[in-house]
Parts: sequence; C-alpha cells; structure tokens
Amino acid sequence: MSNPAFDLFEEICSQLSDQPESILVDDDYSPTTLESVRRWAREPATTAAVGKAISYLTAHFERRGSRLPFGYDPGTGRFTAIHREYIDFVSQAQEQRKIARESKNFEVATTQCLAIKLSGLLRRVGSPRKRYKKRAALARYLETQFGFEKRVLVRNDQDGGFDILWFPPLGAFPFRAMVSIQCKNSTYDRDEGFKSVGRAKQSFKRHTHAGAEGCHLHCVLYNDYIDERITEHARDSQFVPLGLSDLAPLNVQISVEQL
Repeated sequence: MSNPAFDLFEEICSQLSDQPESILVDDDYSPTTLESVRRWAREPATTAAVGKAISYLTAHFERRGSRLPFGYDPGTGRFTAIHREYIDFVSQAQEQRKIARESKNFEVATTQCLAIKLSGLLRRVGSPRKRYKKRAALARYLETQFGFEKRVLVRNDQDGGFDILWFPPLGAFPFRAMVSIQCKNSTYDRDEGFKSVGRAKQSFKRHTHAGAEGCHLHCVLYNDYIDERITEHARDSQFVPLGLSDLAPLNVQISVEQL
C-alpha cells in the first residue's frame, strides 16, 4: 500500500520537470491521488490536505539530512524548483518503475545522484557494462583495483551480484571500507532484497580482507520510498533498505556531536 504523500510528491516533481515553477490547482493533480491525499490527511479541502502532505514530506527529508527539492507557497499553490537534477531524477524514475528494460538506466541515474551526495569512490559495475564486458575482464578489474581474489567471479557470472560499489574515504585497498548498493527498479519487497544481496555477500567473502564472515555493508535501493510503513517488516533484513528520497542532496555534509 503506497503512501499518498509520495504519490503527490511525484506528481509535483513531474509538473516541475520542465519548468522552474508551477501553480497547481485541483485539475493539475490526478483525481485518484488527490482523493487519497484527502483521506490520508483527513482533510476535505485540497489546500489543507496538500499542506499536511508537504509538512510530512518536509519532515521525511529532514530526517535524511536533506530538504524537499522544491519550495511551496500555500497561499498561492505555487511550487518552485530548488534541486533541478533531483526533481528530474524523480520524475524519470517514476516513469521507469517496474519496466525491466529501464533497470540499467535506473542504476545509472542512481549512481549520478549518489555522486552528488557521497564522497570517496563510486563504481557502477552491474551488467550490462560499456567497459570490462567479459567476466575475465571484470574479475581482473575487481582484483587489481579493489583487492578481490581472482576467483571472485564464477562461470557465467556477469557482475558478482554487484550493481554499485561505494568505497568511502576510509583506508587504502585492501583495507578500505566497502558498501554494496543493489538497485531494484520496483517497489519495496524484502524477499527480493534478500535475493539481491545474496550473491553480493558471496562475492565479498572472496575479498582478501573481508574474509569468510564478511565485514562490509549491504544496501538495497528501491524505486520507492522507505518510511514508517516498513519499520517492523524490515527488521533483521540484514541489509539497509533505501528509497528515492534517500538520494536527495544533503543540506550538511557531516554532523558532529562530542558526548
């Protein structure tokens, strides 16, 4: 069951995808989305319902150290684009959702969003690739660049279960932190997440430093939004579930608190 606030969010991003600002009235929204938002907000008036949804979304992004990619004036119903690249990403992602042939494009676009948000090294190695297309070539790349063993890839293995590899700026290879980010061009599904990280965990065990137990982080990024709806369901998932809102640009790069 989707959260109507995110359906509204995507419609606003779509309206702003090719213009700097837009004044939205009832007819500009999908009737289904507008009715769902009214029920969710328990507000019969559109302005009040949209206002509650925007407040919810504002808090949702703030918990992620980010902000909404657009500004909103409740007095006029005017939305103003702030983070153009992210707005365009969301607009395109919702059009690509669940379309198998768009999975690679979703991975590429996700990597570009992560590049704005993160530091260190970011490598999209998922199949199909433009470089290191063959198994032996990719295996050699993983071995020489990042410290994996020669047997990291097995017969008929296209990418070792990896989509995106992120190496935060901590340590030097082979003693460097590693994060595997799997991309799922679909809504949240814990079982599919388990399947996605299973092969990647095997590949991490074939690293000179990770060892048999593995010591690195696994994330699964869905073409969806992760909120309180899945808190209990995602418990003990053994991976970090992420969504589109987790790709928004950060307001502050780091927060430090000395206790």
